[in-house]
Amino acid sequence: MSNIQSSEVLISLEEKIENLESSIDKLINYCEKLSDENHSVKHTNNQLMLERSELQTKNDKVRGQVEAMVERLKAMDKAS
Repeated sequence: MSNIQSSEVLISLEEKIENLESSIDKLINYCEKLSDENHSVKHTNNQLMLERSELQTKNDKVRGQVEAMVERLKAMDKAS
């Protein structure tokens, strides 16, 4: 192989390595972005689950109060 051919092969390999490094850097950045988004989604999900639990508790309390009122109204209706 001549010096020119081996030089061209070396340049081609260097270009391929640079392209590969660039691709790896892009993948690393993308993975970091996905990790950040995943963390954010998990945090939001935890907040929503907590809010849902609080709303269910309030809903159960109000349901109990409404049922108690209905029973009192039925008792008043029977008494009159």
